[in-house]
Amino acid sequence: MVGLAGLGVGIYAVAKMPAKTSGPRGAVGPTGATGAQGPQGVPGPSGATGPPGPSGPAGTIASASVVAGPPLTSAPNPPVGTVLVAMTACPIGKILMSGSAQVSALGVVNDRNVGLRVSIPLNASTWETVGIVTAPLSPGIAMSMRPFVVCGVASRPAAPTTKTTSRTSPTTPTT
Repeated sequence: MVGLAGLGVGIYAVAKMPAKTSGPRGAVGPTGATGAQGPQGVPGPSGATGPPGPSGPAGTIASASVVAGPPLTSAPNPPVGTVLVAMTACPIGKILMSGSAQVSALGVVNDRNVGLRVSIPLNASTWETVGIVTAPLSPGIAMSMRPFVVCGVASRPAAPTTKTTSRTSPTTPTT
């Protein structure tokens, strides 16, 4: 009990003691250890929506469709190396996106002896496909090819494009 009474008197004396009667200020002590991290605060409000980004260079495709070209057929018993060539284009107003062809011959073995040799764009509107006989076909069998292109419809015009050219230079000087 005496200890508590003495503590009470000491607290009273510090609280009532005028500032000028306090002693000189001591040196600042060392920084204490970092305490434990407190709980996460409440999330703030969402920011305003930013402006739209710039348009892409090639425009946006609204829809796409597959356009099949007319089927081609070789003569029966074509020799090895026989080719069928198709150039398939999208209708006017549509954008060429891709192309290919299905090359076949009747029968499992015959079908293995034909293939698609080339499938490339020729220009911005036409795709070329080349089918080839790679091994002899059974008597009376022909090779067939069905070309197709994938065409798109733009939902907005394409941005202007730049023309790119390339040139190959010799790696060693010529004499």
